Amino acid sequence: MQSIYNIIQQVVKSNIPFFITGETGVGKEGIARYIHESSPRKNKPFIAINCGRFSAELLQSELFGHEAGAFTSAIRQRQGAFEAADGGILFLDEVPEMSLDAQKMLLRVLDTATFTRLGGNEVLTVDVHIIAATNRDIANAVAKREFREDLYYRLKGMMLHLPPLRERTEDIAPLVTAFISEFSTEYGKNVTEITADALKRLEQRHAHPARSGQPGTRTIQTAVALATTDELELRDFPDIYPEFIQTLISIWQTLPSEMQHAIGRTFLSKAARDTHECVHNTRFFSSPLGGTRHMSARNLHVSSHPKRAIFDGDTSSYIEICNLNHPILH
Repeated sequence: MQSIYNIIQQVVKSNIPFFITGETGVGKEGIARYIHESSPRKNKPFIAINCGRFSAELLQSELFGHEAGAFTSAIRQRQGAFEAADGGILFLDEVPEMSLDAQKMLLRVLDTATFTRLGGNEVLTVDVHIIAATNRDIANAVAKREFREDLYYRLKGMMLHLPPLRERTEDIAPLVTAFISEFSTEYGKNVTEITADALKRLEQRHAHPARSGQPGTRTIQTAVALATTDELELRDFPDIYPEFIQTLISIWQTLPSEMQHAIGRTFLSKAARDTHECVHNTRFFSSPLGGTRHMSARNLHVSSHPKRAIFDGDTSSYIEICNLNHPILH
């Protein structure tokens, strides 16, 4: 990663666009923010847009804004990301997911530094530095005509490929240190470091071929919140410290069934929504709440289908089922 930081420092003072590639979770937005903080635009806005989160029409509105009446739900004028980022940096994540119409509009902004809001006639001028990113093979997307070749060549100025964390475990320690500093300040604690045992467990976890992303902020955030000393210990990491789970189970088993049901429904439902994962294991559902997997799934407002679950009828929130070898499941 040091070589990537060196490249950034060499060209960040120029107006050359950056295009960041890498698997999901490798820290592409983090690198984009580093570019922003290292650039002459550091005191101007940094706006991040995930192009894969929006429909074609909504993405155009997010990027370019709209006038009142531009479409059914446009009840008032709205500023888009380009206006909000004027003078600063606009980070476009998953840029190949843009519709071809949005790609055409983006190309116009790059060529002329001008655009119009959806449904409007006023030509607006902006000064925005673009950083694009994707977890896809962008050259393949161009070859399949899913992404405009002319737009690709306008965006690709400086290509940065971020390797998955399993190929650079030496970066785990500094990432953890940075997260500790951030959350220690947020929670008003004096946590400053992590024990060698806990760090080793994190490194082993992320060396697994199935893992590509950086140690989750939620993992470190939880550990800092639980910490009782000035350093994070193994016991502060519930997801990698089985004894912690066993303690929770012991406490759980002493609670009245009515309380178990109330807590279980609230906590498990929220946890599954937050983490976007669900465990395909009958005992996981039935142990806290009682009954069959189908009954428990109904209590949690999820589908009992073994391949996916949908919360509260929201068809956009598919939760892929994982099979976790965790003590709470056995």
